[in-house]
Amino acid sequence: MNETENIRAITNFLFIADDIASLKPTDLVIILCNSNIDGIVALFDDLFKRQVINNQSTVVISGSHGPLDDFKEKECQLVYQKLVQDYGYDKKLFILEDNATNIYENLFCSRQIIKDFSNYNHILIMGAHFALRRIKLCASGLDYPLTKIKFVGTIDTEKRKCNKDDWWKSELARTRVYQELERIGKYLVKGDLDIK
Repeated sequence: MNETENIRAITNFLFIADDIASLKPTDLVIILCNSNIDGIVALFDDLFKRQVINNQSTVVISGSHGPLDDFKEKECQLVYQKLVQDYGYDKKLFILEDNATNIYENLFCSRQIIKDFSNYNHILIMGAHFALRRIKLCASGLDYPLTKIKFVGTIDTEKRKCNKDDWWKSELARTRVYQELERIGKYLVKGDLDIK
């Protein structure tokens, strides 16, 4: 399948990640977990090495089990274990939220932990690359301070290969992107998104 005008429109709508090179050091990081544990950990490590995240950042890792998971442990615990055990990060850096099962719940439950955003000047939200539009719309609906937030996405390079530059070339990635558009519609109908 070739890239078409419609594919470009979908790409521009869904894939809204901020340029990593332009990110400032952040006070607060919220990681919305998904089944791409290795991608999440690799992105976190890259951002730490770039000094976007540091030892003074507050890091909330959110996620229980998503609909596609076959993990015995919760997603947030798997990310936490890899960061602490495999990468050597200080466990005091992290706060785990282990109840959320979808993006809305990730942001809702993280909001309950954070409570007051006035203490933070630079906020970073990490999630699946193709889901960043829904993440931003949910954050807006939950009164997150969007002017302080940057969004970065993880890319599943092993399974779905759902990447901004060529998602339309893989049937699995195309299906997931189309499902994401459908989910945005369902969230809108439920009232979980803010499009103002």
